[in-house]
Amino acid sequence: MKKTLVTLAVLLIAFAAAIFIIGRTFYPDNIAETSPDGGSKNLTTRFYQADPETVKNAVKEVIPTLSTYGGNWKTVGESDDKEIYSLKAEVPVVMFTDDLEVTVKRADNLHEIRVDAVSKSRVGQSDFGENARHVRKFLNALDEKLKQNRQ
Repeated sequence: MKKTLVTLAVLLIAFAAAIFIIGRTFYPDNIAETSPDGGSKNLTTRFYQADPETVKNAVKEVIPTLSTYGGNWKTVGESDDKEIYSLKAEVPVVMFTDDLEVTVKRADNLHEIRVDAVSKSRVGQSDFGENARHVRKFLNALDEKLKQNRQ
């Protein structure tokens, strides 16, 4: 019996170490964010030809319709000044919570509205690509909502 418990403990430790090594090798960080060129995670900033209010309202409407592992995303804060609108949301991931922030502002050319998103894990050093999946899920839903306005 003692030999079986030791064997199970060694296997469990080896499994945890393998998960850690794989996570740190293939997913070395716990943040994902959009950029105009898409960056290393291919998360491209969105540009829409619409008025700012239409895009802000679409962002507000899309967030509560999304879910991860059975838990709905929840808006936890907003700020709105004349230049930049920001929405903060919590994204449940099993027993953890990730944070998503979306910003909406006029693009440099002033004819388009720019939308950027950042998703971060609250704990850990690797997210196994989960934050990039959050950003993609949000962007796909927003693209669908604003499909006639997408550039």
